[in-house]
Amino acid sequence: MAETITLEKFYSSSLGQYALRWEQNQYDKLVSDCFGYNAVQLGATGIDFLKNNRIGLKVAAEPTLRPLTQLLETDDRTPLQMLFEAMPFESESIDLVVMPHALEVSEDPHALLREVYRILIPGGRVILTGFNLMSLWGLRFKMQRFGAKTFLPGKQFMSVFQIRDWLHLLSFHVDRGAFGCYGLTFSSAQIKEDSWIEKAGDRWWPQCGAIFAISATKEVPGFKLVGRAVNKKFFFLGRRPAPKSE
Repeated sequence: MAETITLEKFYSSSLGQYALRWEQNQYDKLVSDCFGYNAVQLGATGIDFLKNNRIGLKVAAEPTLRPLTQLLETDDRTPLQMLFEAMPFESESIDLVVMPHALEVSEDPHALLREVYRILIPGGRVILTGFNLMSLWGLRFKMQRFGAKTFLPGKQFMSVFQIRDWLHLLSFHVDRGAFGCYGLTFSSAQIKEDSWIEKAGDRWWPQCGAIFAISATKEVPGFKLVGRAVNKKFFFLGRRPAPKSE
């Protein structure tokens, strides 16, 4: 039976620290200009991905209670245990949702995205990070079925194109995104963000980064009048136009 790696265990490794530095930087930039009243972080509650956001009420949610004890006293997030695919929030009540690798560890990624769409207000934002299937890390992940050692958490990988299609079908508008972590070396002495492969990856093969970040807003279908305006007088309640004088 293959070994299971939790997201917390992955972030504590040298490879996870390399990935975490890039992800934290992306979240800090993407959440800085998000405003509202309520924000929710789904998973990885041991790390505050909302620390650079100024929303008043922040919720750190996990499916189990165990990781919630790791919150620091200075953390302003409210811990909450809940099922991600059926969250206890009213429809259109949340302004911001961040999802660090929530789709990989979810039992039903489709249901999770549908639930996120339900709780977000019109114009609300979802920011998610994940492991890119179209990368060297994704290739090694596929080799696990042939006996390779497990090194990443999660049940499945998804490409960015696949996630963008899911978001589009749910009427999300993807407006920002980034790729990072192009190396395949697992030695802590050699993993550096300023290495030559990071610079080359950003320039020559950006869509092959091992981790991606996507930011999207919820769009609600509306209507607008189209066509030529018609100037015509209508008469109601039996009223008739006055006869023309000769």
